[in-house]
Amino acid sequence: MYKYNHSFNTKIITSGEHINLHDCRATRISLKNKTLFFTFADGFWIEQNDIHENKKYYTGESQMEFPLLYSEDTAITIYIFTEHNKNTIRTEHTLNDLMTQINTDLCSLEFLYSYISSQTERSGCWLWYDKEPYHKECELIISAENIIYHWNEVYEE
Repeated sequence: MYKYNHSFNTKIITSGEHINLHDCRATRISLKNKTLFFTFADGFWIEQNDIHENKKYYTGESQMEFPLLYSEDTAITIYIFTEHNKNTIRTEHTLNDLMTQINTDLCSLEFLYSYISSQTERSGCWLWYDKEPYHKECELIISAENIIYHWNEVYEE
């Protein structure tokens, strides 16, 4: 159970306080009752923008959840990009493929940027490995009604 929760409705774009996942790494992924969960062992950023100052905070271990609009095979698209003979090859992967890689510590998933539109979240990510090629580009497209963030601790930068 988490102390703090922040819900972001993908139908309404708001300003003010928001969660920033840039450079944050998901170390666990799970799926339960049509809800996708990402766990961040090192937390994520919380930004508060007001007229006089821009404050940044970070959390302790945290979680992000996506109540999916459809079944996982329809609501989640995962592309992994691999270099081969100076060409980039995009392959589609299943959620089970990605969960196996992340949850068995073969790699971690770093979020670089996100675009949120009506009922869709699209993230550009890197998969980080301990061996060459060390990282691969990854794109996640998730259809969800909202995004819910959970955490217990908040620290000022």
